Amino acid sequence: MDTDNVLKFFRSRTFVIIIIALFSFALLVGAFTIGAFVGYKKATFSYRWGENYHLNFGGPAGGFFQNFRDLGGRDFIGGHGMFGRIIKIDGSALVVKGSDNVERIILVKEDASITHPGGAAKLSDLKVNNDIVVIGEPNDQGQIEAKFIRVMPFTPTPSMLMPMMR
Repeated sequence: MDTDNVLKFFRSRTFVIIIIALFSFALLVGAFTIGAFVGYKKATFSYRWGENYHLNFGGPAGGFFQNFRDLGGRDFIGGHGMFGRIIKIDGSALVVKGSDNVERIILVKEDASITHPGGAAKLSDLKVNNDIVVIGEPNDQGQIEAKFIRVMPFTPTPSMLMPMMR
């Protein structure tokens, strides 16, 4: 093969189509891999939360997944945040009862941002029966490590919460 034929091939429509097809395939595989990773993380959190339910809350010894489909049609529990009412404060851990009547443990680290309608707040400003919004990251014990906590001035209604819980 001489150099002119190689250059013609690289400039040809066939070569451009091959490159576009390869790039599209790589993009499709990348999107699938990201989706599988996110789904795996969400399923892992839900599984571990259920496995540790009886340890965290003294629930059924068999774990929570015996009645897993009773979560209002949702397949998995949201691991990155929740709305709910503080029912217990134990040091830097909060037990919060969500709108679905499921209790979750929220771990509040020093770098967590806490706000209320009047501005910035501290962990010591949180009280039992405060309604809060928590955004964070799930850990291996099925707890949420809070990154942001907002004290709500009112109790959100279930219709307000449903879009956020999917």
